[in-house]
Amino acid sequence: MKETMAKEPHGASDGRAQRMLDAAPAILCVVDMTERRLTAHNAALARALGCTDEELAMRGVEALAARIHPDDLAGLAARAEQLKAARDGEVVEAELRAHGRGEGERLFAVRAEVFARGADGAAREIFLSAEDVTERRRREQRLHRSEALLATFCNHAPVLLYAKDRDGAFLLVSRSLEEIVGAAPGSMLGKTDKDFFPPEVAAIYNDVDELVRKNGAPFEAEDPVPHAEGERTFYTIKFPVWGEGIREGAVAGVSVDITPVKAAEREREAARDELIAAQQDTIRELVTPLLPIAEGVLVMPLIGFFDSARASGIIETLLQGVERHSARIAIIDITGVKAVDVSVAEMLVQAARAAGLLGANVVLTGIQPAIARTLIELDIDLRGLVTEGTLQGGIAYALKHR
Repeated sequence: MKETMAKEPHGASDGRAQRMLDAAPAILCVVDMTERRLTAHNAALARALGCTDEELAMRGVEALAARIHPDDLAGLAARAEQLKAARDGEVVEAELRAHGRGEGERLFAVRAEVFARGADGAAREIFLSAEDVTERRRREQRLHRSEALLATFCNHAPVLLYAKDRDGAFLLVSRSLEEIVGAAPGSMLGKTDKDFFPPEVAAIYNDVDELVRKNGAPFEAEDPVPHAEGERTFYTIKFPVWGEGIREGAVAGVSVDITPVKAAEREREAARDELIAAQQDTIRELVTPLLPIAEGVLVMPLIGFFDSARASGIIETLLQGVERHSARIAIIDITGVKAVDVSVAEMLVQAARAAGLLGANVVLTGIQPAIARTLIELDIDLRGLVTEGTLQGGIAYALKHR
């Protein structure tokens, strides 16, 4: 009776310990190295292998070996020899690729240490724990890949890439930015714009950063960047950055050198201005033609309305034509002129006087009745001008008196 009472608490303790092992998410087992069998295991191992407790008791080691990748299985012998020489508490670690039940290949982080020794002190049983680290390793690989790609972009991208914390210290800097300011690789990290740019330029950058932090939205601008070869212009977009491990207030930016684009724009604007000027000259020539009709005789037919700029152009064209053709008579035909005011009348008088200084007489033709009345009402002095009713009359006069 006493023996039974003694065994019941011991059996209850063993059952409690097994339940604790079965509740653990990691794979746990004890392997007898001499007899190559499992002497204890938890439910996680049975689930991973898809075996019953009885199957594990009969062929546990073989079932384990069948799941392990052949290349990794070959290294287990070296691990076993390492364990034989291990001291108590010394842990041997490894990573093994294995196939779980109904799944593809998984990666396990395995820890092994001596669990029991024989009478000679040699390791007889080892305790194994294994954790599925497949997803963790995949996340790490993705992270490393992302870091490698980011580093490659930062080292080779022709644009400027950078990120700053809420105090303006650089968290990320592309090699292109380091080259712009003449900094050694990695030397800008932890420093601010004030360490590399003139105070007024650094102040502009800081103001934009603060605006991005305040609005929490991207901001686009054209930034001046000092350079050894002269100031350059960059198109910049800055935006707030959030994420795990990033303090609030971080700002990142991408800047593209648009100096050549701005130079091309200025060239296009200059070319456009030249084209407009040439077009205006052509238009003036078309609306103010000067026609040599006979030796020493020019005709300038005028149409439309006049302003001060056009009146000045007419006088200039007339004088150039008189000089170029050595004209003695210049006929100004105003048949197509819509109206005559003081400025137009004064222009006609000025043209006649200026042509007279070059030795040419001006004949005014095509005066309509309404224009004649206007000239009288304005009391315009037309002395020095010969008037004819029609262009034909003016031409006849010119041919007779040239």
